[in-house]
Amino acid sequence: YFYIVEDESTNALDKFLLHGRELTEWLDGGSALHLNLDEALPQAGYRSLLDIAAQTGCNYFCVNVRITICNDCGHIDKRTLHQCSACGSHHIDHGTRVIGYLKRVSAFSSGRRKEHALRHYHRCAAA
Repeated sequence: YFYIVEDESTNALDKFLLHGRELTEWLDGGSALHLNLDEALPQAGYRSLLDIAAQTGCNYFCVNVRITICNDCGHIDKRTLHQCSACGSHHIDHGTRVIGYLKRVSAFSSGRRKEHALRHYHRCAAA
C-alpha cells in the first residue's frame, strides 16, 4: 500500500492518485490498488471507477466488498450487514476477496483478523 490502511482520511480518489502513473512510473515491480468498499456499486459506479483509473493512470486495481454470510440459513448478501437480511439472525460472518476468491474473515489467521479489523471500507457514496 502507498497509504496507511487504517487511515480513514485517505479517500478513494487519493488512493487512485497514489497508485497512478505519477508514482508508479518509477517502480519496476508495479502496484495494485485494493479499494475496500462497504457494498457493491451500481454499474454506473464501477464505470466511474474505470474512468478515474484511466485519468490517474492507475493500471491495476480491484474492489473488495465485505459481504455478509449467515451461519444459520446460509444466505449471502453483497452488503456489509450485522444481521442476516433473509432470516434476521445475528449469527453471521463476513467474507472478503483474497487473491481472487472469497474467504470468511473468521477463517483468517489471528494476525490477519487483527489486520483486517484495521482496514477502512469506504462508504459507496464517498467512493
